[in-house]
Amino acid sequence: MQHSYDLTLWRASFIDALQLVGEAAARLPVGVPDPVLCGETAIELYTGGLWTTDDLELSVAQPRLLTAELFAVGFRWTHSPRGARRSLWHPELQMGMKITGDRAPLGVAELANLLTIATDGERMDRNRAPLKVIGIEDVIVEQVASWRTHPVPSAQPRMRIQVLVALARRGIGGPLRCGYLQRRLAHDTGGEVAFETTWPGEGTAHDPAPRAMALSSMEMVAKTWCVASGFTFERAPLHASRRPRERSHGRNQHSNDEASREGGPGSFRRG
Repeated sequence: MQHSYDLTLWRASFIDALQLVGEAAARLPVGVPDPVLCGETAIELYTGGLWTTDDLELSVAQPRLLTAELFAVGFRWTHSPRGARRSLWHPELQMGMKITGDRAPLGVAELANLLTIATDGERMDRNRAPLKVIGIEDVIVEQVASWRTHPVPSAQPRMRIQVLVALARRGIGGPLRCGYLQRRLAHDTGGEVAFETTWPGEGTAHDPAPRAMALSSMEMVAKTWCVASGFTFERAPLHASRRPRERSHGRNQHSNDEASREGGPGSFRRG
């Protein structure tokens, strides 16, 4: 079955921006580490666009080299490049790009847990490199940290955790690495939060093999789960920005119940 991801889950502008980043990364000199999608961009990617962001966020080892290549594919400065935060903008796509210096460098474990994605089906041409995104387990840990540190209870981090865990178990980022998730949660929360539930077939050992997946395969997982869970996708005009979907109370309750069954914050124990 063919899946046309540019007309279904993600915004067309988001997909186009990812492809331009791939073209820019392909032009980097040999030996320069690839940029890594992170932050809100990783959430939009892993959730099939249920939460969107106005800017792609990249972790970059050598920002100047990548910035020059991003200029070559149409990005421009939005303000003085001497600012503390580098911010780029693509006028045609209406998408921004953040290459931030305030994000901590990825650790050895996070680098080993990266997912490589192909934005053009199963193959990439010579002008476009596969993109890398932080592992979904690391995204879940970041959301748990946000959930714990929020001054007042917030539904959004909780719902994000539910959706991310459910999609991770469906394999949207490759096989879920439960052991790695457990260790990261124990380390980052001082043992206050634990991931307790392991489903049949979910290994607890960390698989050192590199992870890779085509965007079309990620779309298939996200679409199947979201439709089964009661989420609806509204087709937006070309390059239009989309916000989280409004749902009826009945449909929203079904979605929450489905996410909880597949592993949300209820699968975490707080000390």
